[in-house]
Amino acid sequence: MKIILIVLILSFSLFGAKIDDYALEMNFSRDYDSAFAKAKKENKPLMLILISDDCAWCTKLERSTLNTKEVKKRLLDTVPVIMNQNYDKGNFPEIYLTKTNPTIFFIDPKQNKKFYENVGYLKKNDFLLMLNDMQAAFKK
Repeated sequence: MKIILIVLILSFSLFGAKIDDYALEMNFSRDYDSAFAKAKKENKPLMLILISDDCAWCTKLERSTLNTKEVKKRLLDTVPVIMNQNYDKGNFPEIYLTKTNPTIFFIDPKQNKKFYENVGYLKKNDFLLMLNDMQAAFKK
C-alpha cells in the first residue's frame, strides 16, 4: 500500500514538473490570476491553453506548433498561460473546463470574457491563421 501511494505521489509531481518546465521554456505563465492582471495592464488578450498529460495532440501542439519561431514571435502579442486541466482545477475559472484537449481560449481582460476559442491541434500555418482571426476579433 505504501508503495502504491509513493508511486502516485511521484507521478503527480512529475506531471506538474513537466508542464512547469515547458512553461518556463516557453515563457508562459502558470498562474492564471497574475497572467490575467498582466494582460489587463498591457491590454493584450489572455491566451489560456488547456492541456492534459495523457493527450498526444497536446504534446504535438506544444512541441510542433507553439515551439516554432514564427508562432513564438506572434505569441508576444498575447499573455499565454498554460494549465493542466486535470491537475490545475481550481486554479483557473471553472467556466473554461472542457472535455476536449487541447483547447485554447482567448479572453478579453477588460471584459473578462472569452472572445475566441480553438479546440484541437493545429499545424503551424493553421495556428498562425487562427491568431490572425483572433487578433481581428480582439480589435473589434
